[in-house]
Amino acid sequence: MDFVEMLNTARNSGKAYAFAVITAAEGATPRHPGAKMIVYEDGSIAGSIGGGEIERQVINDARCCIAGRSPVMKKMDVVQSGGLVSGSETIYIEPVFPPAHLILCGAGHVAGKLIPLAKNLGFRVSVIDIRDEAVFRERTAAADEFIRASSFTEGLAKIPEREDQYLIACAFNFEQDEEILFRILQRKSAYIGMLAGNFKVQTIYNHLRARGVPDEQLRKVHAPIGLEIAAETPEEIALSIASELVFVKNQRTDNKAVSGDIPAAD
Repeated sequence: MDFVEMLNTARNSGKAYAFAVITAAEGATPRHPGAKMIVYEDGSIAGSIGGGEIERQVINDARCCIAGRSPVMKKMDVVQSGGLVSGSETIYIEPVFPPAHLILCGAGHVAGKLIPLAKNLGFRVSVIDIRDEAVFRERTAAADEFIRASSFTEGLAKIPEREDQYLIACAFNFEQDEEILFRILQRKSAYIGMLAGNFKVQTIYNHLRARGVPDEQLRKVHAPIGLEIAAETPEEIALSIASELVFVKNQRTDNKAVSGDIPAAD
């Protein structure tokens, strides 16, 4: 398979992967500089740098690079049967990660201002709404996809779960946001937020507690959403949310946990 084709396949997979390339070779080696291979998190590969023990080591190293989120360059001996070293290869391995995925459950004014900000920050953006897309076409034009569904539950079901998803409940009334929050708390996620003031947060949390949602799960929710910058306008609120998304994303990259307090039940 052509490497460009392999790379496009890897990029479109939505999975983390690493590419490995031989940058230098000395002596007798199975492949020459420029040979490339794609390695996925599960150890599956596309392409080859020559097989054998070196390739096995590179696959292991690539998976470690993905887990550690850092590149590596290694010089490895080519060992023949009987333990004879016939040459060496220098191999560069670099992990690549799909863009973080922001899912906006609601296409209101704040969502409309947040979409271009999130896109400029490198997020893939999906928008779900139960209202006619024509109403929001201009507002959501910068999004990667708009999902029109009969319910937010149905819309969410159309998006495969990933651990790097950032989900926000920002619909048009309490009932919709409660149902959205109930559903997204059951999904894998890097971030869950809800666009709401303190009264709405308290009300919805009490309803969710009555539905059996434990406080441990509610602590995952960023609500009221966004960093505290005294935001008032949709533009300012979108900025505060985007800032919080970046903060959480960078904390995750550094393997640091982010959690918060929640209002007590009343």
